[in-house]
Amino acid sequence: MKTLITGHRLFKLQQYDTDLIKELISEVFDTTFLANTSYGLSGAASGVDLWFCNELCRRKIPYAMYVPFETQSLTMDKGEQKERELIFERAANIYSCRNSKMVEDAWAGLVVFDGNKGGTHNVFQQLLEAGKPFIWINPVNMKYYEII
Repeated sequence: MKTLITGHRLFKLQQYDTDLIKELISEVFDTTFLANTSYGLSGAASGVDLWFCNELCRRKIPYAMYVPFETQSLTMDKGEQKERELIFERAANIYSCRNSKMVEDAWAGLVVFDGNKGGTHNVFQQLLEAGKPFIWINPVNMKYYEII
């Protein structure tokens, strides 16, 4: 099963418990239909995208990077840039494309979304419209929901 990640970047998540979000990302791979993930798709942004890739690496699940623009790493601090470089080295594939292609290629999703408008909201809506199942982690109440 190909699973995509979408979620807020680190600067948007700093008001929440980021350690707990990372724990929830790991937990949903053990307790939901995402346990069937055999391949990951990530937009390569800071925060959730990188955490997802680290979890996939830990589980020895291959993944592809869907990079929306060439200078994306310039939006990150030095620590995240270094982490991103390591994630890229381990990627099975790297593509230059936008979120809609990632949604098209995925069978399911993992969404870390606090309800605010932006790119994550856009992918959330695309998953709903495509009728693809996903897990929604809400960082506001630190609960997750299966959307099937």
